[in-house]
Amino acid sequence: MTFAAAPTSALDRTVSVERLGDAVLFLTVLTSGIVMFEPAPYDVVLSIHAVVALALGLALPRAVFPAVVLLLLFNVGGILALTRVRWWEGADHGHPAIFVAISLMLALNAVFFAATCAEKPHRMALIMKATVAAAVIVAVIGLLGYGLKIEALMRAGRAKATFKDPNVFGPFLVVPLVYLARRILTERLSRVWTGHLWAIVILAGIFLSMSRAAWGLAAGCLALLGLVLYIDERTVKGRLRLIAVAAAALVGMAALLAVALSFPEVRDLFGERAKLVQSYDGARLGRFARHGIGFLMATELPLGLGPYQFGHIFPEDPHNVFLKSLMVYGWLGFISYAALSFWTLAKLFGPMFLPRPWKSMAQVVWVLLAGHLAVSWIIDSDHWRHFFLLWGLAWAIIALEARHRRSRKRRASTAMAVDRGVIAGDHEGEKRP
Repeated sequence: MTFAAAPTSALDRTVSVERLGDAVLFLTVLTSGIVMFEPAPYDVVLSIHAVVALALGLALPRAVFPAVVLLLLFNVGGILALTRVRWWEGADHGHPAIFVAISLMLALNAVFFAATCAEKPHRMALIMKATVAAAVIVAVIGLLGYGLKIEALMRAGRAKATFKDPNVFGPFLVVPLVYLARRILTERLSRVWTGHLWAIVILAGIFLSMSRAAWGLAAGCLALLGLVLYIDERTVKGRLRLIAVAAAALVGMAALLAVALSFPEVRDLFGERAKLVQSYDGARLGRFARHGIGFLMATELPLGLGPYQFGHIFPEDPHNVFLKSLMVYGWLGFISYAALSFWTLAKLFGPMFLPRPWKSMAQVVWVLLAGHLAVSWIIDSDHWRHFFLLWGLAWAIIALEARHRRSRKRRASTAMAVDRGVIAGDHEGEKRP
């Protein structure tokens, strides 16, 4: 009796530990919407979680090693760039050493997401559900802050909720929006009717952030998602359904926009923010001029300038993550970041269209990464927490795909070996008298 009960007890303990890990991960990701200061609570909690998990034996798949190396080189570039500044002193914008430490934590978190999701693929959906919950909460906070004119939750008349900047609040909401949009476009209404409600709340938050980057990111990602799903869908009926649902969604969003613009205050701010080029973009030392000057400067700065130094020379920061990688992480950081970006997109492209359990997640993550890398040409995204979450999910999928292919090769090799054995046995039988 004792011997029969032991395996069951051990299995129960394993299941309990796994559920506890899932719960801790869910709650940790739920805090990702609170970034009013750095390091954020999410950074510290997730970094501790990652260190403990890796110390307890969380395996790092071989397929993730390229990402680990590139993230490491990216941060080595940042550490070398510290030699260009008085890193032990604080600055008006922040402390250079703390900036680099946060970059290291975010890289560690990306590696952790890749490892834990490759080991337990169901955690990718868990993480996305936690991100949806976090987004709905902070979107509601942003809506209340905007409606009640709570200064702590606004910046320059724009909703920012529990973020430092509306330009981070808005893009953060795009991640769960795209996840929900894929479900709405591909699943039955009865299964995702609550998703429609959450999507409306999230869309309202994105709109009231009055962030052109968030608007462009949302529109671009949704359009790209529709294209990916249309290509992936092989039947005429399925494609017609996609078109019908997308058309209904566009009509609904247009109606919501009309309601929002019926308020004079919202209409005035929208009219101001909706201009493609603002005064601070096209000015003599505006955003675009700084890009050109900065890239020229970078040719003579192999180690970069160091954290926060670009903003001391020019009126503002680079507002271009590729230029910022040159200025803050040096040539090494730029090469590593560019390699990580394009390598990830290339490796993740195939799984989007293959019949795999992780295909839907691959489509969502690829679309979001492509959109974020595009919008990163006009904004600094190197410390966006959700961006590193996407890196981790992308490399988890890449690791799962590599494992799947190795498994297929082993099965094929085994089958061939068995066939050879059978044929050899038949030949032996024929030789006998």
